[in-house]
Amino acid sequence: MWKLLLHSGVGLATFGVGRRIAQIKRTVTYLAIAGIVALLGAGALVAAAIIALVPYWGPLWATAAVGGGLLLVAIIVAYIGTRTQRPVKQPTPIVDRVRAELGAAGSAIASARATRPAPQSAAVVTPPPPPGARKKRAINMVLIATLAGVVLGRRL
Repeated sequence: MWKLLLHSGVGLATFGVGRRIAQIKRTVTYLAIAGIVALLGAGALVAAAIIALVPYWGPLWATAAVGGGLLLVAIIVAYIGTRTQRPVKQPTPIVDRVRAELGAAGSAIASARATRPAPQSAAVVTPPPPPGARKKRAINMVLIATLAGVVLGRRL
């Protein structure tokens, strides 16, 4: 019984493959016929373009113009067909880690600034820091936090 089921299954599978091959043959045949007809049509259009340009440019220049245009189209199609896409560079893990540390340090500084308490009394006036001092301090904090995160992260 098992042999009978196995043989019938193989027969059904073979029948399906045979039908698929027949369909592929039919499709390829029709595509080949369509390609030949399209080639004949393109030739007729080229001849018509040459005949249309002969009264204006003469037979030599009309043929040269149409042939040059077709050559230009062929070069463009060949270039597009042979072009390979550049591989996308994958960032190294250290770059990802530094980006993550910079983002974390930047958000920590922003949240610290947002949660800074207001001055206690309005009578105490502190002189303003020199220009650029706050920016330098913030950049130094970000760099120190990033460096510490990278160094400590590698030891873990």
